[in-house]
Amino acid sequence: MKHSKLIRFVASVCACALAASIGAIPAQALEPLAIPDFTIHGGGYGHGIGLSQYGSQGHALHGWKYDAIVKHYFQGTTIATAAKNPDIKVHLAADALPQTDWTIRGVDATLTVRDSAGTRSYPKNTDYTFTCSGTSVVMKNAAGNTLATLSGEVTLDPVGGDSVFQVKDPSGPSGFGWVRWRGSAHLLPKSGKLLLLNVVTLKHYLYGVVPRESPASWKPEALKAQAVVAHSYAKAEVDPDDDGVRNSDSALYCTTSDQVYGGHSRLSQGQVVQHEQASTNAAVDATLGKLVKYGTTIVQTFFFSASGGHTANIEDSWGYSTPRPYYTGVDDPYEGDAGSPHSSWKVTMSGLTIAGDLKASSTVANELANHGLAPVPAGAGSSVWVTGVLIQRGVSGYPRWVTFRFSNGGSVKLTSYTVKSALVLKSPNFTFSGFPITRISGTDRYATAVALSKRTFSSTAPAVVIASGEQFADALAGSSLAGATKGALLLTAADRLPSPVASELGRLKPSAVYVLGGTGAVSAEVTEAVRAAVPTATVERIEGVDRYDTARKVADKTRKLMSPQGVIVVSGQMWPDAASASSLAYAKAWPIILTKQATLPPSAADYLGAAKPSTVVIAGGTAAVGSPVETAVETITGVQSTRIAGSDRYATSAALARYAGTQGFTFTEVYIATGESYADALAGAMLAGTKPNALVLSRRDTCPAGTASLLAEKRTTISQIWLLGGVGAISEAGLKAIDTVMMQ
Repeated sequence: MKHSKLIRFVASVCACALAASIGAIPAQALEPLAIPDFTIHGGGYGHGIGLSQYGSQGHALHGWKYDAIVKHYFQGTTIATAAKNPDIKVHLAADALPQTDWTIRGVDATLTVRDSAGTRSYPKNTDYTFTCSGTSVVMKNAAGNTLATLSGEVTLDPVGGDSVFQVKDPSGPSGFGWVRWRGSAHLLPKSGKLLLLNVVTLKHYLYGVVPRESPASWKPEALKAQAVVAHSYAKAEVDPDDDGVRNSDSALYCTTSDQVYGGHSRLSQGQVVQHEQASTNAAVDATLGKLVKYGTTIVQTFFFSASGGHTANIEDSWGYSTPRPYYTGVDDPYEGDAGSPHSSWKVTMSGLTIAGDLKASSTVANELANHGLAPVPAGAGSSVWVTGVLIQRGVSGYPRWVTFRFSNGGSVKLTSYTVKSALVLKSPNFTFSGFPITRISGTDRYATAVALSKRTFSSTAPAVVIASGEQFADALAGSSLAGATKGALLLTAADRLPSPVASELGRLKPSAVYVLGGTGAVSAEVTEAVRAAVPTATVERIEGVDRYDTARKVADKTRKLMSPQGVIVVSGQMWPDAASASSLAYAKAWPIILTKQATLPPSAADYLGAAKPSTVVIAGGTAAVGSPVETAVETITGVQSTRIAGSDRYATSAALARYAGTQGFTFTEVYIATGESYADALAGAMLAGTKPNALVLSRRDTCPAGTASLLAEKRTTISQIWLLGGVGAISEAGLKAIDTVMMQ
């Protein structure tokens, strides 16, 4: 009874079973993997959530009004009016930390000082230095004389003039000295130092924010949009209930940790430099009280510089955030019209540098620790490097999760914004290219086979199989014989032995050379050239009356050397399935038996009847090896065959690689050869079979679906891809297509 089935594969078996199943393939001294370089392409600047400032200016240039701009970036929202607005409290130190002392004056205004004991007034345009003593604030004049010892929180109010106070010490987002601020200064004793806060009306706070966040020269509608989102952001932070009462712990930062707040002006070389601008103040006045709501919720309206063409869902940029309908990504088509310098960018970093930056980042360490994840491996940046990067994208197209694989086998999974921070990228809107992909190639197919031989055999080889590089029929059977002899497989022209091949024979110094096929495939002149290259070797030609008989005789020789327990039956009329099976044939020394589509040739039947293999693999679908052949094979051997096939040569190649995975092959490295010519895949069998690692086929300029599916399935395991052949076999476009599969 016939029981053949199209295989569905399981992923793995235990390590000892893998080693036992592969047979005695000697370890080879292969070149160690190089540290890869990765190119990171990106677009935009900032976190990508909410309003794009360059995009907003672009929309304004296209005639959009501020309310339409805001509602575009925050989907489903409305523009509402705040019921009440409390004053805003802002840290004036960029790091929000207390300082040893602060020197402050009222600019053309009396400085009123208030503490728990009462109120006192001091002359204008005079510097006063404040220090901490226990829980008290000590106020001194320029001569160092103590003017007052104040208790509790101290408030400094400038009265008269423009009602601004000046801080001599570095303050504000840029750390300028002599910055002037509206509102009042508040000094709080903390750990023996003084914390400096500014309490200011919402209007005056926005006067200081809008020109720091958007250029004052931008279109009025863009500046109005900035004013509205700046208001809504602050309101959601300090008074989300809209009751006019500021939350007790609601002091904002003056930096991008909240919003950049620059104050009124500063003194520079005796001249006043204005921070507030007429155009931005007008935008604030025109929209005062306006904010963004989703239903009854005041939206914390995040904004950033540029998106690169599309904004992010909040959960895509900040991976652990809760999705919100108003934090969804939208098209951002006009930021280029606004002159954004951040529409696209590119940086190149080595895997060692990336590993070191990840290891050194406190943001990375905190994210991993907070979610119970293993840390970046020890040695990252010195002896351990990144070998691959896998990006999982969210619905907005931004990377949501980025998995880094390391040379020691470890990995870490991070949110895209953490990656942005750790690697100092402009935005979390990026792609990585540069998966470790290395070519093994020569000037032609003969030189490529020599290059593969050199990587497989660091010194000599016990035997060499010579096959035609022009006709596939006799060559297809050669991989099993090469594997049985633990030897190399080289290619030759029909009427001449290429000089690189002759040189390689001299280097390998084999004791035996097997020439496959008759003189029509490999001429007598080539055989003599082989003898001249290795005069001490025994040179044996293996040929039959046709390709099927030659394959049978190669199988007989293999069986005599190794007594293999398996066999691979493939079409003798087309090469792709045999080429894809060649690395398995090399590793297991399973003979490749050629057959016609509809009938099993007598030579093939004779071998199967004599060998009685316990494992029979049929490579290819019924269009290659028909059902009558399958039935005949099973009848002769008494073994249920295993058919391995896919929808095309590439899917079949991938299926054979999966099957090889059940026979001891691994996917730490993958060899990829062109699916348009047999030579590179056949020669690559010795290297892939020796490792043993998977070998698959691909197109010249694209990565076909079958191959892409396998690579995507195994990419968390794969640390290196080797392309067999030059750009004529797999082009740079083809390489890029494979890289794209591996990095997404």
